Amino acid sequence: MKAIALFCTVVLVAARPAVANAQSGNGCAPGLVKNINDVASLIDQNASAYWAHRANFVALIFGPPNAAMPVIPDPQAAEQEKSQADAVKAEMPDRVTSLNGLLRAAQAQGGCGAQLSTVVEPSIKHGKRVNFDQFPPEESLENPTDRGPPQMPKN
Repeated sequence: MKAIALFCTVVLVAARPAVANAQSGNGCAPGLVKNINDVASLIDQNASAYWAHRANFVALIFGPPNAAMPVIPDPQAAEQEKSQADAVKAEMPDRVTSLNGLLRAAQAQGGCGAQLSTVVEPSIKHGKRVNFDQFPPEESLENPTDRGPPQMPKN
């Protein structure tokens, strides 16, 4: 679980510069771009915090993964982690709705709405995954476009 939380954090941190690079010189109001960047950043931070709380909750209930010795569950600390995760999750639908509204406002102004929507789309997906408790997808280590190993001819 901690590996999943770490993976989410790395992915979200890597996605942030792309949003920050969305320039306001394409006909967008600078304040609108700043608001979009702020909300997207907040969604990404909250998603990382949510998955970290969930990983801590599971570790407190079941023990850390690959633990050699059984761990005594700590229900009080686990409940605290769960309540913190639930608080973050409760705010997420409003934040995603707010970001969608800001994107619609940018599209109405013209010029930058399409560019911002493609840049901010990962943040919206992170917010929806938190809302529906869907773990982020793991990236495959293999290139799916490879042909694969040669096969023996059939007789």
